[in-house]
Amino acid sequence: MNKLNNCVWIGATKKVVSPIISRQFNIDTIKKATLVVTGVGYFEAKINDQAVTDYKYLPVVSDYEPRDLTLCAHKNTSGTTTNRIYYYNFDITKLLTVGENTLTIQLGNGFYRQEERKAEGNLSFGDTLKCIYKIIIETENGTIELCSDGSETYRDSAIRFSNMYLGELVDYSVNLQEEMPVNIMPDVNTALCKAIGTPDKVIRTITPKKIASVNGRDIYDVGENITGVVTIKTDSTTTLRFAENINDDMSLNFTSCSASYCTTKSSELQIMTDTFISDGTPRTFEAKFIFHAFRYFDVYGEYSEPLVKVIHADTPVTCTFTSNHEGMNFLYDAFIRTQLDNMHGSIPSDCPQRERLGYTGDGQLVAPTAMMMLDTQDFYKKWIRDILDCQDIDGHVRHTAPFMGGGGGPGGWGSAVVIVPYAYYKQYGDTSIIEQCYDNMKLWISYLIAHSENGLVTSEDKDGWCLGDWASLEKMEIPEPYVNSCYFVKDLLLLEEMAILIGKDDDIPYYSDLRATTQKAIVDTYFDAETGHFAGGGQGADAFAVWCGIAGKDTAKKLAQKYSDMGYFDTGFLCTDILCEVLCNYGYTDVFLSLLGSEKLGTFLYMKRHGATTIWEYFIGKCSHNHPMFGACTRQLFQGVLGIKQRKGTAGYSDIIIDPVKTVSGLNISGSINTPNGVISVSLDTTSEKPIISVDAPNNIKIEII
Repeated sequence: MNKLNNCVWIGATKKVVSPIISRQFNIDTIKKATLVVTGVGYFEAKINDQAVTDYKYLPVVSDYEPRDLTLCAHKNTSGTTTNRIYYYNFDITKLLTVGENTLTIQLGNGFYRQEERKAEGNLSFGDTLKCIYKIIIETENGTIELCSDGSETYRDSAIRFSNMYLGELVDYSVNLQEEMPVNIMPDVNTALCKAIGTPDKVIRTITPKKIASVNGRDIYDVGENITGVVTIKTDSTTTLRFAENINDDMSLNFTSCSASYCTTKSSELQIMTDTFISDGTPRTFEAKFIFHAFRYFDVYGEYSEPLVKVIHADTPVTCTFTSNHEGMNFLYDAFIRTQLDNMHGSIPSDCPQRERLGYTGDGQLVAPTAMMMLDTQDFYKKWIRDILDCQDIDGHVRHTAPFMGGGGGPGGWGSAVVIVPYAYYKQYGDTSIIEQCYDNMKLWISYLIAHSENGLVTSEDKDGWCLGDWASLEKMEIPEPYVNSCYFVKDLLLLEEMAILIGKDDDIPYYSDLRATTQKAIVDTYFDAETGHFAGGGQGADAFAVWCGIAGKDTAKKLAQKYSDMGYFDTGFLCTDILCEVLCNYGYTDVFLSLLGSEKLGTFLYMKRHGATTIWEYFIGKCSHNHPMFGACTRQLFQGVLGIKQRKGTAGYSDIIIDPVKTVSGLNISGSINTPNGVISVSLDTTSEKPIISVDAPNNIKIEII
């Protein structure tokens, strides 16, 4: 039920960057009080100048309102979007006093009014910020409801510019005192829904290290690639800039976030910059409605006491891992940091600096790993809803969710509508998510059929990229129809399993027939009987066939030999994860470990040797240095190396097999994952002649140790 009935949307004028809306009210007695509130893009609510929550960047990101999708780049959409705005309930009892009280709601642009970055097309939902609220006060004499009604006032704030991609300008030298009547805004053509998901908050702080001064700018190193803001004290004008890398002369290197296609309305480079202007009074400054992605920052001006606040979704790490293997340790640490850096607004982004969008390709790939290693149940429940909300009426699944443009393909991206809910079910044992998504999955299958020729998925919507795999070390050579058709087969396999779980057995013959037709088309078109390879065998092509059940142990053996000899990943971001899964599932975990131990170009240790603390977008190091997609294989540290596997046909870790790697000597490893049935811990020691395996798990879990 919408708790904001009888309330109206209120706001300021278009020109106000970040208005502060105020309402005074008096109360005689208080038993309990609740604030129901939301705003677009972001809001910060206070009662008597005290924040009602420590969460930041509320509400979580959604497809707020209808807009002209033809203005989005790579619009690849043929239908409508289910639009939502999430509202929040806050207990404000302890913040109120008998007598006069003041509610203030400050608004920020967020993604709702993002009018500068143009690389993905026009992402803006509206040109005027607004909010809506209701205060519910239970007294000795009954309940009082105070709704937003247009009686409020607003004043301008010190935020003079604010953009998710470019930073904030905060200026206290201007006159900010004048109160103006609010404007009553048109009602929204969207659903107001009680909030789900996991918002952002300040997780920890870091004291940065000053490492140089270049051209009058002080250069600081945070020590790791993070997302957040920098707090400083100043009584004058100070400018901060942020970057992931530095040049040889120690100046900031902006190339990972300001590539040539990162265009802005004002034709400026996409460089994250904050400018703070004081009125002569010493003040503590930090950006309010934006965050940055950076390891390094520089400061120009007079200032003191810089402090870094790390901000991301409140999704605690629920796993542990230690070993005497450098490659495994780096992959574990780098993936966790990268994934957390890419969790904002309850969407899993591709990168936190350049695009910040919920790409379904990156998102479906890392979802099983993130669910295993982090407390993400609420986070992914919300993102799954985003995927469903922006599915087109013809079944097409868009490349970003919430939809904000972006390129991709019908397999590795669109299959998110099947793979992410399935991963959610496997992790949490919750079949209700399958029931919720099942019709959307079937609609997706009908879309793939409509875009197939001779049994192969060959096309996507007009203006769609129709990618296969992506971001390989060398130019991608694997044919797109091969990759997308393998994903089609995998989707059908998963749907057959899910149909049984929710009593849709009658659908299984349909899926099975489709799968057989597509498998035959793949073999007929791409399998070379003389070489035994699919699609030429390069860039891990054979792994797709094994992964989706078309090929088996003979092909897996060829893959193991090839990558044992090569010692690096030539694969794209989809196949890197799939290859590692195939190697571990077929008993070649030693090859997986050899790849993690290699320092060649095309490996994770190559990244580390070149200063990485997070995972790069490309193994070669170009573009973003904070993309989680290649780190999806991190789950093999637990499944492949420590051997924590769910028995086939089970979910929620109620029935597990422990089968750690025993063919690699000299290992000393321990790790744990937190499951719905409790913590499972495994340690492995192969430093002596006979391997030693230790397992600790709750009594309610059925365990077989191999």
